[in-house]
Amino acid sequence: MAIRERKGRAKPWQCYWNNPFTGKRESLSFATREEAEKEDSLVKHRLRFERESFKPENEEEETNQEITLEQAYLLYLREKNFNTMGLRWQLGAMRLPLEMYGARPLSMITHESFLKIMSIHTNSGVKSATVRNRMSVLRTVFRWCAEHNLCEMPKFPKLPPANYERIPPPTPEELSAIIQAAPPHIQRVIIIGAQIGARVGGSELFRLTWQDVDLVQGIIRIHGAKKNIKAPWREVPIRDSLIPVIANWAIEDKEAGQTYIIHFGGKPVSSIETAWRSTLRRAGITRRIRPYDLRHAFATELIAAGADIGTVAKLMGHTSPTMVLTHYQYVMDKQKRAAVETLPDFGYVPKSKGGQRKYANRLNLLARPEGIEPPTKSLEGSHSIRLSYGRLFAGFVQGKQAKFRGQSRNLHTYR
Repeated sequence: MAIRERKGRAKPWQCYWNNPFTGKRESLSFATREEAEKEDSLVKHRLRFERESFKPENEEEETNQEITLEQAYLLYLREKNFNTMGLRWQLGAMRLPLEMYGARPLSMITHESFLKIMSIHTNSGVKSATVRNRMSVLRTVFRWCAEHNLCEMPKFPKLPPANYERIPPPTPEELSAIIQAAPPHIQRVIIIGAQIGARVGGSELFRLTWQDVDLVQGIIRIHGAKKNIKAPWREVPIRDSLIPVIANWAIEDKEAGQTYIIHFGGKPVSSIETAWRSTLRRAGITRRIRPYDLRHAFATELIAAGADIGTVAKLMGHTSPTMVLTHYQYVMDKQKRAAVETLPDFGYVPKSKGGQRKYANRLNLLARPEGIEPPTKSLEGSHSIRLSYGRLFAGFVQGKQAKFRGQSRNLHTYR
C-alpha cells in the first residue's frame, strides 16, 4: 500500500493497495495529502488485524465461477517469476493455447483440445522438437493447476519425438579458419567452448568472471544452470599450453578493469549471434555451425581420444552419462570396433589370400585422427586433458609465451 499524487484532478491524492483475497488493486482518492495518509494508516491496520474486512461480499458467487486458462496461467507466471528470457519463451509457447482457449474454463479443456493444439503446431511447419517443447509447457501449466486444486489433470496426449537436428561439430580445419577470422571476444568463446566445454550462452560461458579462474591450479570453475541443483558448479582443468593465453587475457582485462571473461565494448556479452554469423562468413564457412557446437567438438574429441564416458559427462556438467551416450554414439562406435579388434585370433580361423591387404585400409580407419593427443595422465583426477586441434592454437601460444613470462607476476589477483 502507498499514496501518490495525480496532478490535475479534483482529488489528486490517492491511497492504493492490493486486496489480499482477490489480488486486485483497490484505491480511494482524497483532496488533501493528510486524508490520504490517514486512509493509508487505516488500510495498514486492517491488513494486519482485520484482514476479513477485505473479503468481497459476493465471494461465494465468485468462488462458484470456474477459473479460465488465462487466469490460471497468470497465477502460474506470478508464482514462477521467470526472468525476461524465460518469460518470453513461456509466452511464445502458450500463445496458441491462449488464443484458442484462454477464455474457456479449465474443466472444459479436454484431451481433444490438446490434440487440436498439437495438430495446428505440427501443420504449421515447425520442427518436431519445437512442437514437443511447446506442448511440454502447456502440460506443465496444467500439472501446476492440478497441484493447486484449480482443476483435474486431463488426459494429455503423447508428445511427438523430438528428432533434434544433428549438426556435425566443427572440424579442426574449420575451427582454425573460424578463429583466424574472429574478433577477440569470439576467439575467447571458441577457445573456452572447444577446450573447456562450457555451454555457450548466458547459462555458463557468459557468466564466467576472473574470480572463477585459478591459473596457479590450472582450473576454471564453471557455474551450472540454476535447474541443475545436484551439480551447481564444476571444475575443469586448463591445458598447460592454454594457460599463457588465458593469462594474457587476465592481464589485459585487469588493466581495462573488466570482470567478465567474455566482453565487448567494455560491457558483458549476452548474445553473439550477429558476430558469430559474420565470423563464419569471413572464414568462408557455408554450412551451419552453431556456437553451441563448440561444446560438442569438446566432447567429440575427448571420446575419440579415449576418455571414459563418466569423466566426459562430469567435465561437461552432466549428472548422468546418459546424455553423452545418447548424443555421441557415433563416436563410440569406432571405439567399439577398435576394442573388438584387440581380441586374440583363434588358430582355426581360415585366412584368405590377400586378407592382410584387403583389411589394411579398414584398420587404418580406426587409427587415432591426426591432431588428437591421448590424455597424458589419468582422467579420473583433476589432471589436465590434452587435446590438440591440428595445432589450432599454436599461433596463440607461441606468440604470447614471452609476454606471459614477463607479466606473470601480475596474476596474483586472479589466483
